[in-house]
Amino acid sequence: MTIIDDRVADRRTPERGSCLAGCANHGVDRLLTLASVVTVIRTLVCVGLGMAGIALSSGWLLAFALATYWIGDVADGWLARRRDEETLTGAVLDICADRLCVAVVYLGFLSSHLEFAVALGVYLVEFMLVDSVLSLAFLRWQIAGPNYFGRVDQLVWLLNWWPPAKLVNSALPALLCVWLGSPGVALAVAVGLLAVKSACLARVVGVLGTRGERCPGVQSRQPR
Repeated sequence: MTIIDDRVADRRTPERGSCLAGCANHGVDRLLTLASVVTVIRTLVCVGLGMAGIALSSGWLLAFALATYWIGDVADGWLARRRDEETLTGAVLDICADRLCVAVVYLGFLSSHLEFAVALGVYLVEFMLVDSVLSLAFLRWQIAGPNYFGRVDQLVWLLNWWPPAKLVNSALPALLCVWLGSPGVALAVAVGLLAVKSACLARVVGVLGTRGERCPGVQSRQPR
């Protein structure tokens, strides 16, 4: 297992004592934070626009729904880090919200572009199932979310939560469907993503072992 030595300055919270930002025991886990409110709002707006796009057969509304998802996903993560409000509940909420938004938008697109049925079917299996399990695997370690998986394994982080990798996973299939209009290319990309995600999940479950560990870089505290 590869442990990355993060040179992150210690921060203090009165409830938990001193620990590194990005650890699961950093701060108090709670649902009501500004970042979580943004997650809920961007999800409701995305779903609303997506359902309207399906009902009206409007590609523009689906595009606005997808843009709402992308922009909101960046905004809630930035707010959580900026305001020091990263929580386990917020991370899980964000992961689940992403899946709901993507499902609505892509199924809406499919309703008027049946030629992409196989490609989007493979992509939804990859994103909704394999990537969901992979993203939630962070709970096995004492880190605050998948964005900190570099502390557990750098390769898995680079392939999944390094910002360019996140963009490829969420944006590339949609852009290929719209810009190229090629079901074959979209299917090839979806199969490639499924292969990469499956290999990463196998690495997390197998190579990294079955036991989670405390937050890397944080010394265990002895009771006084």
